[in-house]
Amino acid sequence: MEEIIRVLILEDVPLDAELIIRELKKEGFEFESHLVERKEDYIREVQEWQPHIILADHSLPQFDGVTALHIAQEKSPHTPFIFVSGKIGEEFAVEMLKKGATDYVLKHNLSKLGYAVQRALKELKEQLEKKKAEEALLESEEKYRLMVENQTDMVVKFDPEGDILFASPSFCEVLGRTEEMIVGSNFLPLVHQDDQKKTLRALDKLNNPPYVSFLEHRLLTMNGWRWISWANKALLDDDGNLKAFVGVGRDITERKLAEDRIMRSLQEKELLLREVHHRVKNNLQIVSTLLSLQSSEIDDNHMKNLYRESQNRITSISLIHENLYQSEDLTNINFQNYVKNLIDDLFHSFGVDPEKIKINIKINNIIMGMETAIPCGLIINEMISNILKHAFPHGEGNIDLELSEKNKDKYIMRIKDDGKPFPKDFKIGNTNTLGIKLIKSLVMQLNGEMTMNEENKEFLIEFDELKYKERI
Repeated sequence: MEEIIRVLILEDVPLDAELIIRELKKEGFEFESHLVERKEDYIREVQEWQPHIILADHSLPQFDGVTALHIAQEKSPHTPFIFVSGKIGEEFAVEMLKKGATDYVLKHNLSKLGYAVQRALKELKEQLEKKKAEEALLESEEKYRLMVENQTDMVVKFDPEGDILFASPSFCEVLGRTEEMIVGSNFLPLVHQDDQKKTLRALDKLNNPPYVSFLEHRLLTMNGWRWISWANKALLDDDGNLKAFVGVGRDITERKLAEDRIMRSLQEKELLLREVHHRVKNNLQIVSTLLSLQSSEIDDNHMKNLYRESQNRITSISLIHENLYQSEDLTNINFQNYVKNLIDDLFHSFGVDPEKIKINIKINNIIMGMETAIPCGLIINEMISNILKHAFPHGEGNIDLELSEKNKDKYIMRIKDDGKPFPKDFKIGNTNTLGIKLIKSLVMQLNGEMTMNEENKEFLIEFDELKYKERI
């Protein structure tokens, strides 16, 4: 339902007022009218009743239309004011329109009144809507200004060439420059030389959907280089054309410095750990060499074999540290490569011809932690050493060595040979040689279980991946 129009009529002749009301009804207006002729009544109605439109005679006994126009402009400047007079000169009419009157209608031609009122009310509506939109825009701009000026994040608006169109106070503060110095300048010369290419790539992304990019680079400020993290977005017009870009940035210099300190610390620790592995490997090789020199002074073959077994055990541990020293990963090794090197050393130690005694190694691409690799390597060393010592009296045969992941953090190892059968009374549970004792201890260390098939000489060992435990 449309609002009822409030019409204030300033007229001293009741019949003329009645004709005005009749004409408005004839034109179909839904309205309510108040009739006044005295100045004080007119002022009260304008202030208190707040009419939508004023229809005023030019000449009244105690009052005139010109004064009424001035009062309306003072008390209610947006209210349309139409002169309705018996006679009015053209020059006077033009002068009144210049002073702010909306229109004028002659009493002997009231048929034009409806159109004049309709046009005046339409203009009023448009003015009010425009004013409302302007007020909303001003309010929005004020909220945006307050938000931008009081937030710690930086806001920058720039054109496709990199010229700055707007800079928030926080951005000016970080750069150590005034807004006048920044706006209109190009920010690209402020970007560190090493960050120029990635900055240009980030800008290029803003020219294509989804019109966003993210960037971390260094900017030159009055206090030196600062790391800034940006989230950028393109601004498009109604036709989808690029207008400008907006970037919201945050100073991440302290974070970058902390990351650099952490990285340097990690590199130093990695270097130290690599050096530890290298020193341990060298020291184990020294021990192995000392055992070799000592055994060369011994004539007893049994004692020589004991020394050789100790050397092989030391070598199996030394190889772990050598692999870790040479690896990018200082805590895990490629176990397949490690086993192949270990077997080569054992064959060399026992003087085995690899063309006569062949070993078939089946190990998937297993990356094993140092905690598990050392005991597992020692088990393989003991098992293969025993096979090379006892299974092939004629120097010929085959060995199968297989290691696979049964499931997550669980392994199964199978070792088998086709050499001389075990003695009939051989039971692994009743055997207490040093090698078997060591194997049992290592299997227990791995939370494992070992079974043996005496008929086909096959050992099965299931064990867990040992997780690294904090020492401190």
